[in-house]
Amino acid sequence: MKFALSSLLVLLAVSSPLQAQNAITQNKSFEIPKVEDEPQLDGVLSPGEWDAAVTIDDFYEVRPVEFDEARERTVYYLMYTEDALLVAVYSYENPDQINASVLRHGVSLRNDERVHILLDPFNNKRSGYLFQTNANGVRQEGIYTGNTSISFEWTGIWDASSSIVEDGWIAEMRIPFKTLSFNPDNETWGVNFWREQTSSQTRMGWISQNGQTNPNNSGTMTGIRGLNQGMGLDITPSMSTTYADNDITGTRSETNPSMDLNYKVTPSLDLTLTVNTDFAATEVDSIQLDLGRFSSRLQEKRSFFLAGMDIFSFVPRRGGFSGGAGSSGPDPFFSRNIGIYRGQPVDLIGGAKLSGRIGNYDVGTLIIRQDEVDAVDATDLFVGRIKRSVLAESELGLIYTIGDPSSNDETSTLGLDFTYRNTRIGNNRDFEVQFWMQKSDNPGIDSDDMAWNVHLNLPSRNSWYAAARVQEVQENYDPRLGFANRTGVRHYAASVGDYWIFRGHPWLQQVQASLNYTRYDYLDSGDLQSSEWDLNLFRITAQSGDELVADIKWKDEVLRPGERAPLSGLGVVIPPGEYKFTEYSFSMNTEGSRSWDVRLRGDYGDYYTGEKLGIAPTLSWRPNRHLSFSLDYNFDRYEMPDATVYTRVASFTNEIAFSPSLSLVNLIQYENVSDSLGFNSRFRWNIRAGQDVWFVIGHNMVDQDEDGKFARVETSASAKISYTLRY
Repeated sequence: MKFALSSLLVLLAVSSPLQAQNAITQNKSFEIPKVEDEPQLDGVLSPGEWDAAVTIDDFYEVRPVEFDEARERTVYYLMYTEDALLVAVYSYENPDQINASVLRHGVSLRNDERVHILLDPFNNKRSGYLFQTNANGVRQEGIYTGNTSISFEWTGIWDASSSIVEDGWIAEMRIPFKTLSFNPDNETWGVNFWREQTSSQTRMGWISQNGQTNPNNSGTMTGIRGLNQGMGLDITPSMSTTYADNDITGTRSETNPSMDLNYKVTPSLDLTLTVNTDFAATEVDSIQLDLGRFSSRLQEKRSFFLAGMDIFSFVPRRGGFSGGAGSSGPDPFFSRNIGIYRGQPVDLIGGAKLSGRIGNYDVGTLIIRQDEVDAVDATDLFVGRIKRSVLAESELGLIYTIGDPSSNDETSTLGLDFTYRNTRIGNNRDFEVQFWMQKSDNPGIDSDDMAWNVHLNLPSRNSWYAAARVQEVQENYDPRLGFANRTGVRHYAASVGDYWIFRGHPWLQQVQASLNYTRYDYLDSGDLQSSEWDLNLFRITAQSGDELVADIKWKDEVLRPGERAPLSGLGVVIPPGEYKFTEYSFSMNTEGSRSWDVRLRGDYGDYYTGEKLGIAPTLSWRPNRHLSFSLDYNFDRYEMPDATVYTRVASFTNEIAFSPSLSLVNLIQYENVSDSLGFNSRFRWNIRAGQDVWFVIGHNMVDQDEDGKFARVETSASAKISYTLRY
């Protein structure tokens, strides 16, 4: 441990080759003109079409060297009609260097050249929408669930078109005001713009602080008035047909009509109704082995629950910690608990959601009627959420849930959260304090059912940073509509690190090093449950974007009698007791914009009573923008006293994009713990934003005798069509 501390002190003592420059502190603002006619959305700046637009071109480098001169010129053109915001972007660049490998709407653009616009219609510096596109005109959008955290699972209806020209590329966007929630009396919106260039591995932006471009760091757009949202009514009828042939339950087929309705009660308050909710086209989950001491949670992918998720989020998870035991905590509301019972889907009869903003308040209510399943009666579930903007940049919130989707118990959970944020402390810095407390109310429990948390964060993208957390989760805390994987513990965590940025170096861009500590103590005795020192020796990033990372971890685990032991699902017996061990890990990643992308992660060291070796390579190949292949393999070997056991998880993905609107995605997954092999194929025709046709085929097999021969468990097929009507 002395080695870890001394190593970090040496790293922090070395003066950075490039310290942060002075922040650009002036408030940027512009007035946007209103026009009568819209330009043709074709990715071409035709003569006269954008003459009335305001132009924004005062961009600088945000990453890696914040406030340095921009590598290339970028010009945004903005204007609006009563129906939509109109944006054009001219990104100057050598066309031979433009990377545009993604040709499928809605997927990640992180490895492509892309341009962004952030809109904060309430200008509250805490929420907003992000719209981005690449040189193929592929759309990807997201919604901020906090001032710095964003979810790209949210979908909105808008249009984009792009083209490559002799000195760069051009993008045009049309964002209907029907897609946004806003206050019509507010003529000033928060806004920001930035551009990612993969050839130079730089981000060039309009406004930033601490290397961040988000609602908290944005300018203003004034002159917005006379907007038309029509009736504010979206009706999305859907029809799905599903067929399944299961070796145990037999053959079943059904046709399900469903309907989602979204009505803007006010321009900033949405009412969403769902009837006979259908998730037939939802993306399949990736395999996640659950072999550790504590359970993990899956990501929400269902569109109904993703709408308005920024309102319902309870203190978004913040950075400051490198991961490990310090990266998760309890949550009073976790929507993946709804509509799923013991891993199987449960019908949702209907639901209603009211979410939006009233003055300085964010409000959200969710009511779901879940169908009966096994011994669980049809259940009514309720979530209520309210947040208020306080001080200059802070928030105070309350959440309340009622119901248990997996039992007939009458249960509830109450949560209070407060976030203090200050971006005016100087030196291009910001400071944040998060506090929350929660209490569950379950039958037969009248004590030790609370949880609380205090988190301090002083982040940085180009200098030293630090964070600390204290959290307590009492033994009987049990949010039935939420998530808690550790109870009866008090949790401590701290992190400190530094960045060194190199300007003009022939191959080195930046180096990061950090020391992270996390500890859990049993509340009943004060004894240790687990602790970890994580020394990140280095994270080296080359000018090309390639990365190399090395870590050393010192772990201390105390296993009590009767507790869930690691590897129990593999039949390995780890006796109760205290275990100390060291783990060494490394990873290397090539820059993802190349046609070949290689990622490799490995770890080796002691593991309780034995040793562990883990290797996880990923190989991706994109021969052109229409075709891509990806192979992921996770291998772990556990050398224990009585046995040597192995886990293997492999997945192969093939994407065929015929056009941005027409695609086929094939996924094959295998894991050897249950010896299961699954195939999923999803065909999508995105007629236009909000109008989709899906065909999904699935085939699952199991090698029950472990003889290498897989027997079919289930074959399924479904078709779904949905069409959004806007009034």
